[in-house]
Amino acid sequence: MKQRILSFLLIAALLLSGVSVFADTEAEGTHIRILFTSDMHDYYLPDKGGAARMKTLIDMYSDENTLVLDAGDFSMGTLLGAGYATDAYEMRLMGAMGIQATTFGNHEWDFGPEGVCAMLSAAHASGDALPELVASSLGFEGTLTEQQEMIRERFDNGQIKDAVIFDGIGGKRIAVFGVMGYDSVECAPTSGQDWVDYKAAAKKMVEKLQPDADVIVCLSHSGTNGDGETGEDIDLAKEVPGIDVIISGHTHTTYAQPVLVGDTILGSCGEYNHYLGLMDLLIGEDGSVALEEYKLIPCDTSVPEDPYIAMLVDKFQEEISEGYLADTGYTFDEPICHSNFDMISLDEMYATHQEYTTGNMIADAYLYEAKQHGITDIDVALVGLGTIRGSVMEGDLTAADAFEICSLGVGSDGSAGHPLLCAYVTGKELKLLTELDASLGPAVSSIKMSYAGLNYRFNTKRMLLDRVTSVGLSRSGGMLELIEDDMLYKVCCNMYAANMLGMLNSLTKGILSITPKNADGTPVEDLYTCALLDEDGREIKEWVALADYWSSFRTGDSGLPEVPLMYSAPQNRKVKYEEGGFARIENPGTVTLAALGAAAALLILIVVIVLLIRRAVLRRRERLARAGRS
Repeated sequence: MKQRILSFLLIAALLLSGVSVFADTEAEGTHIRILFTSDMHDYYLPDKGGAARMKTLIDMYSDENTLVLDAGDFSMGTLLGAGYATDAYEMRLMGAMGIQATTFGNHEWDFGPEGVCAMLSAAHASGDALPELVASSLGFEGTLTEQQEMIRERFDNGQIKDAVIFDGIGGKRIAVFGVMGYDSVECAPTSGQDWVDYKAAAKKMVEKLQPDADVIVCLSHSGTNGDGETGEDIDLAKEVPGIDVIISGHTHTTYAQPVLVGDTILGSCGEYNHYLGLMDLLIGEDGSVALEEYKLIPCDTSVPEDPYIAMLVDKFQEEISEGYLADTGYTFDEPICHSNFDMISLDEMYATHQEYTTGNMIADAYLYEAKQHGITDIDVALVGLGTIRGSVMEGDLTAADAFEICSLGVGSDGSAGHPLLCAYVTGKELKLLTELDASLGPAVSSIKMSYAGLNYRFNTKRMLLDRVTSVGLSRSGGMLELIEDDMLYKVCCNMYAANMLGMLNSLTKGILSITPKNADGTPVEDLYTCALLDEDGREIKEWVALADYWSSFRTGDSGLPEVPLMYSAPQNRKVKYEEGGFARIENPGTVTLAALGAAAALLILIVVIVLLIRRAVLRRRERLARAGRS
């Protein structure tokens, strides 16, 4: 309580210190300010920035001429997300923070349209102030599915709008709409919706809004490539010049300087409440919109917490502990394990292609949890980098940390967190998995794999899809067992990885295929039937497996179970090396053989052509010689 009183006094001092809202109030026209956030992903807790500190910044930099906006992906990232569908903590916190409008990101659809509707019902039933939710690239033409119909009804009752106009911001009318781009839509396979091309949707909204608006703002969950010159939102600005401001989300890009594309101003403030974005605009008498100032304001531990928001976050954490966590034996922030070292960070995992100790630990946790429930015949556990959302840093670890690392997904019961499942693949398919990682992992980070129960080596100098030089199952006693192509092997993974295996066939047009199977070899029709269940018939969550594994470690000097030292370095489960010369074609696989065959055929063709040309030349010489003698 004393800490919160001090925070309140510091906030008051800052607010009364004369913080300038606009850099230049003498320029002719109307000054308005846009404050913005994006990709908060449930990072409302105070360990880094958080909602309470962000609220302090919003209040410090706001007045009656300020509009506060968010560009989507406000959910899925921390344990607070467990209450997305039941309690709508995210929408309620954004409303309390002063955010006036937001849009859908792909992660808002992780719970499916049923989850979106449940979230909206909970948010509006709370009676709390909420941001407007704008979504302009959803299509409802023709006969609608049940999932489309339930979302369309939310437009009918006003819980979702295609656009909203804020009247009275500096005496001007500010129109705000929201879209999801191509990649964002692809990342929302559970939405069940028909998505309109985001640029076409934006053009339509600009035509609709221009007669009634002084400024048009697009909340675009599409993103850029970070260079300020390419990406979906750059394309949007070029092709729809009537947009005055684009608040860009999805790619977690941080632009310290604004991107100007023609007359469109684009800003992006990164992720996880690290920064509050600020744009000062000057609306000229002729209707022009000019940028006066742009900056990103750090939201870190140097910023005092707003006492009310801090209290609200504490309350929501208690509700999670008493509800979602009740059957797990864990509370939100009680330490369950300790690490004496940092493991490889998530940023480094995405930046490199190697063995990841965090991935090893998660895969080991799968095997541990399965054994705790009597499942001892799993051959391999695998983890895709695309579902790892954090890493282990030195210090105490809590259930909230385990959830943050494995925060994605939802079970068949609608509860947060990917369930674990087991299915079978052939030895040939298992080898293909390692080859996809070895060959395509550097270009597609989501398919970089970590394994338990399997070791392999790959040579980056070899041809694509023929880089793996050895692969085998690691059995007890350190024995490596060769994999037989036609044998079925039991694999444990999370629901996302299993779906990815199933999608591979369609994505590659049948060129590459891995089909999850039942024990009898028949294809799995519904992956949820493969989910691992506890003794009470409940799905075993991935994050719970990790927390339980942490709890099983030997107690150390800290008085808590401690992360084993083996996770401080790679364990030769995935060995990358570079070797040229004959090693490039040694023991060639199908791809290399095909390439060698094609090269040989080309060489033979060249030799034949050379011989034919030589023969023709010789004959011509002979003819000329005969002609000369005659």
